[in-house]
Amino acid sequence: AHVEKVIATDFSKVDGPKPVLGMEDLARCDSPQAVRDALLPLLTRYDAWISDQAAQVQDLRESATRLGEPGHADRGERRKVATELLDTARQVLDRLRVGLSMMDDPKVLTAFRIANRATATAMRQRLSQSPPGKPPADQKQPTWRPFQLAFLLTNLAGLADPTHPDRKVVDLLFFPTGGGKTEAYLGLAAFSMVLRRLRDPSRQSAGVSVLMRYTLRLLTLDQLDRAATLICALELERQKDVELLGSWPFELGLWVGQAATPNEMGQSGDGKPYTARARTLEFQRDSERKPSPIPLEKCPWCGWKFSKDSFRLLPNANQPTDLRVMCEHRACAFYSRRQQRGLPILAVDEPIYRRLPAFLIATVDKFASLPWVGDTAALFGRVDRYDDEGFYSAACPGQGAPLKGPLGPPDLVIQDELHLISGPLGTMVGLYESVIDALCSHDPAGDSPRPKIIASTATVRRAERQIQALFGRHTVAIFPPPGPDRRDSFFAKTV
Repeated sequence: AHVEKVIATDFSKVDGPKPVLGMEDLARCDSPQAVRDALLPLLTRYDAWISDQAAQVQDLRESATRLGEPGHADRGERRKVATELLDTARQVLDRLRVGLSMMDDPKVLTAFRIANRATATAMRQRLSQSPPGKPPADQKQPTWRPFQLAFLLTNLAGLADPTHPDRKVVDLLFFPTGGGKTEAYLGLAAFSMVLRRLRDPSRQSAGVSVLMRYTLRLLTLDQLDRAATLICALELERQKDVELLGSWPFELGLWVGQAATPNEMGQSGDGKPYTARARTLEFQRDSERKPSPIPLEKCPWCGWKFSKDSFRLLPNANQPTDLRVMCEHRACAFYSRRQQRGLPILAVDEPIYRRLPAFLIATVDKFASLPWVGDTAALFGRVDRYDDEGFYSAACPGQGAPLKGPLGPPDLVIQDELHLISGPLGTMVGLYESVIDALCSHDPAGDSPRPKIIASTATVRRAERQIQALFGRHTVAIFPPPGPDRRDSFFAKTV
């Protein structure tokens, strides 16, 4: 027996104009027209595919009108379903066109270009760590799969314009495991974080921009590694042009339970084995046999294995307030003597509440701490003072200089592996979800913009009902939308 496999459509083997899929080629598009020229073939092909499918549905319509022919009622029902599916595909095509038109905004265009460049740089770094170990510059140019690029375009308007109707749509990315979902939503995350800084390079644009959630402990090292490499690429972009992207660094926060990361710094004599201090000292004593104090084992930028010198408790090991992650490889862009703060990774709750990383990766159970830990309000921008070390709420009176107002709440919420949030877990997550949605708004009782929500899944069974129950959003768009033939959605084919 053969097992069917879903693969992304490959346009390299088809005739006619082809869309530009190279990330660095897209990053070089320096005008709205250049982006349109590069990507219009993708929309043109999709439009032609919809027309071709519609013609086949029309044939079905004509055969269904022949009364008395066996099975005509069944064909009539199939025609109705096929027509609805093609209407949905046309809506996606319209959203793709709107996404392209958003490039007329210079800041949206710049954010799109920087996101492409940073994603490409990150992928080159990751490829260089795999055999045969060619240096990043010698790697082949990273490219988007057509569905990834289309997903990015589809969501541009909802991300770039908080008042756009698409902001209220939950976009569900449906693709089999290993098909490239992670790269698609990491590209969106990069665009969102960069656009926020472009619109306001001051300290006011700091704070959590992207909130990415996993189900309990299903956070894999590989996914963490990819997100960390992207943040490193964005931080190097920022350092190249501080005037453009602001003085506050791009950082990644890992906000998960103490089984994976230390939840508190700890201090000498507290007798707690799970603190950052205890885990770090243990690793420094025996780095060969003891696990790393954070759920990463090597530098996400160069692949150099972490050693006892890779973790520093500051200002001292007895009463630390920070855990810095350093790379000790001299050739690495994040070598400890080159980057005073080390790698832009935060893995302990206390520094996370203070630094407010642009990209926060959390597990859904962690939100149970919201009613009990006042510091968590900072994750939603509820701070009023700052200094070089971070941000402070009213709980720290007199510390730092005053901000003009609260920081912006998260712009983008990504829920990975949506299908796993069901049963009792789904009920609990749904309760907290309504609170999170309110916290992500400056006016919870009013109609002020809420964050854009993206979800990914490998199965769409009862997806709309599940999303309505979890997020309270009533419009769900599955991407790529299925075609009349279940084996062909244009962006993917079953073989």
